[in-house]
Amino acid sequence: MRSRAIAALAAGSVLAVPTAAQADVFNGRIAFSSFRTDPAGRVGDIFTINNDGTDLRQLTTNPEDDAQSDWAPDGRDIAYRIRKPGQTSNFEVSRMTAAGAGITRLTFTPDGQASSQPTWWPDRSRLLFRRSGPGVSSMWTMGTLGENPTLLADPPHHQFYPTISPDASTLLFATVKSPTGDTDRAIETMPAAGGEVKTLFDFPGAFDSAPAWSPDGTKIAFESNLDVFGVNPTHDMEIWVMNADGSSPVMLTDNTLHDEGPAWSPDGTMLAYSSGADNLHLDINVMTADGVHLRTLTDYAGRDESPDWQPIPAPDTRRRCGEVRFTNVSCRKAQRLADRWAAGRKLRGWDVEAEDFGGVTRVILSHHRKLVTFVSQTPAAG
Repeated sequence: MRSRAIAALAAGSVLAVPTAAQADVFNGRIAFSSFRTDPAGRVGDIFTINNDGTDLRQLTTNPEDDAQSDWAPDGRDIAYRIRKPGQTSNFEVSRMTAAGAGITRLTFTPDGQASSQPTWWPDRSRLLFRRSGPGVSSMWTMGTLGENPTLLADPPHHQFYPTISPDASTLLFATVKSPTGDTDRAIETMPAAGGEVKTLFDFPGAFDSAPAWSPDGTKIAFESNLDVFGVNPTHDMEIWVMNADGSSPVMLTDNTLHDEGPAWSPDGTMLAYSSGADNLHLDINVMTADGVHLRTLTDYAGRDESPDWQPIPAPDTRRRCGEVRFTNVSCRKAQRLADRWAAGRKLRGWDVEAEDFGGVTRVILSHHRKLVTFVSQTPAAG
């Protein structure tokens, strides 16, 4: 896989080494929607998987369809969309822990309307979501337990996949531009406090959608079937990335497959996305942030889609050694301590604080002013 820059366009442990700007976060598990539990392929559930493709876990067993999962900024909870209970259409928003416990319905939308596509506010203080009904859609916020649902923005056209920038200043979303149907979308932004809508990426007839902020807010990944200058003659969906102001768009994937729904790794070095023969036959893939394919995580004949990558907070040591953060110890000793703990050996003189994040354990070792922290896979129960 190789990327193409379109210069003429305008408008035991699981961890990837982070950039210096994101050194206080680990890459955890990847949540996604799968239809593998329904022989008819119509009802989805939320699953998670390690980012190396191991330890697949099913979190929901709702017979009424679960999708569109979004990890909380601290990696402890997931917000997601459910089918409106007892109905064949429209949706509500729910949440659960990283392990699939504590399932709680958050929205109770009026009949004939839907609440969907939830995403967490950067400081975990509230949730952003899409509310829609016949011929209308808007962006709303609510508390993390569903309290105080409030209209935030109501631009003139349909919006999809609203999300908020890491500094909470800017709303990002896809907008329907086609006068009838839904064949032409654009990537747009507007101030979260209200103001003018700005178009970042839009070409007539192209389906530009599913935008996602990079963790540092400088880049936006999205999907598009645009063909310009012959770079995508089959008009299949590809993954793109551009600067946050819409400049320097680059097509990352370059194949005849259907590639959609990019999600950044918490450290900003990788992207998870769905890829397959068409939008009904997809698997979860991982590539570098500049478009080098790394691995395919799932292998299912139907649909695995809408990945989202779990962030796991780490002490802000700003020092790292491969899979370990450390302070006041050598790189070799930090790695040795992490390996010994992961192997189940006792560490004399070190205090251990371990917390499970639904399949990944964050481990903090401390001794006086010394600190080592890392993440380790948690074996599935069974």
